[in-house]
Amino acid sequence: MATITSVGVGSGLDLESLITNIIAAEETPTSTRLNIEEAETQATVSAYGSVKSTLAAFQESLSNLKDSSFYSSRKASSADTDAFTATAGTSAELGSYDISVLALATASKVATNGGFADPAATVGEGTLSLGFVGGDSFDIEVALTDSLTDIRDAINNASDNIGITASLLTVDDPDTTDGSTITELVITANNSGQDKQINITVDDTDDGDDTDANGLSRFFYDGSDPDNSINGLNQMDDITVASNAAITVDGFTAYSSSNVFDSVINDVSITALAVDETTTASLTVDIDTAEVKKEITTFAASYNELIIVMNSLTDYDADTGTRGILGNDSSARIIEQQLRRIMTSTVEEAPGDFNNLSYLGFSTNQNGTISLKEDSDNSFSANLDNAVSSNFDDLATLLTGDNGIATKMDALLDSFLESGGTIDIKEEILSTELKEIEEERLDLGLRLEKIEERLRAQFAALDILVSQLNSTGNFLSQQLAATAKIVNGDRD
Repeated sequence: MATITSVGVGSGLDLESLITNIIAAEETPTSTRLNIEEAETQATVSAYGSVKSTLAAFQESLSNLKDSSFYSSRKASSADTDAFTATAGTSAELGSYDISVLALATASKVATNGGFADPAATVGEGTLSLGFVGGDSFDIEVALTDSLTDIRDAINNASDNIGITASLLTVDDPDTTDGSTITELVITANNSGQDKQINITVDDTDDGDDTDANGLSRFFYDGSDPDNSINGLNQMDDITVASNAAITVDGFTAYSSSNVFDSVINDVSITALAVDETTTASLTVDIDTAEVKKEITTFAASYNELIIVMNSLTDYDADTGTRGILGNDSSARIIEQQLRRIMTSTVEEAPGDFNNLSYLGFSTNQNGTISLKEDSDNSFSANLDNAVSSNFDDLATLLTGDNGIATKMDALLDSFLESGGTIDIKEEILSTELKEIEEERLDLGLRLEKIEERLRAQFAALDILVSQLNSTGNFLSQQLAATAKIVNGDRD
């Protein structure tokens, strides 16, 4: 508000307090009303934020239930999970198979023989061609001054490396007992399987002999004949030959370069874990009813969470005599009514004895939440276990399709949550109300400034007038006193 020079100085009257009290009396009713309206609007905004987040969480619980392919989910169960495990896709055929693990896949690994003094030892000069038997290879140029460390790094950092890793091991020298150590270079295929058997050829420019076990020839390795006496690198007991994994399925043998078999049984992946050639274990592919039950119970729990939130925001509390912040909000009531209508609706396309959620074990409580009977041992026939075991094929019709409950619920939630939907429109209205309240505050401030300016002008004139009257009164009092003295003959 504008500041005007203090009034009341001339007259001696407390006009400043009078102006302040008049302004406060003018401001308080409107300001109080605006504060209440703003608090209520902000509370409504917060309430709709809770509704929106809870509706979104509930919609997430429908993501699988509304998808008809979800009811084709398969599970693959191994009777011996130490030997193998398995997973199944939706197109896997239901059935049982006898599985035996004959061999696990191994990766090719070779190492130098005889050892070098340390990682800094040099090995000769020439070219190493590293690759796989019958496959691609890449070349490493080795200078006369290059050490084991240099060769290791050159292999690992080669831009055209096709899947081979080199490493150095510093170990005890087996030919001494004084604790001396030697260094070995180990070369490993990154992937397992017979087609990844390491093969190394040498162009030894130091002595011109590529297989004499001297100089760079010490790295020669004929992968097609691991036991070849001219091999410079050794295939030792703890250094493996590349091999495929092997299993039998109902007596038929299958091989894989890894321990995973993806194409033996349609849309079933089998992972071999341990060899047991003499024993078979069953692999069963069945409908994944457990996952369906899990999704339905999650759906029920999410719906209850939503209803509890809605109740807290809309219901009347007789104990406290108060109503929820959205108790008089028509949009909130419509949202809740439409949700409950779908939950209790009947799906015409579904069989007559399985056309609403009550057949899954759903029942409505007094407060609008639902109970879900899950136990198949329950004497009441309508429960989730019975529904899944006896009517699994009808579940998709009840929950999906154009009129399925999950489909209709998802579409309804979209209408609430999408841009331009029910909640979006409501939030825009609330935002507009807050802006209008702010504008009213500004208008009130401007009006109070004008009122104060007017009052100060009026009281300033009054202050001057009273001051003048006081001066005139004082003068007249003095004159009358003087006249009285003359009349009384008082010459003093």
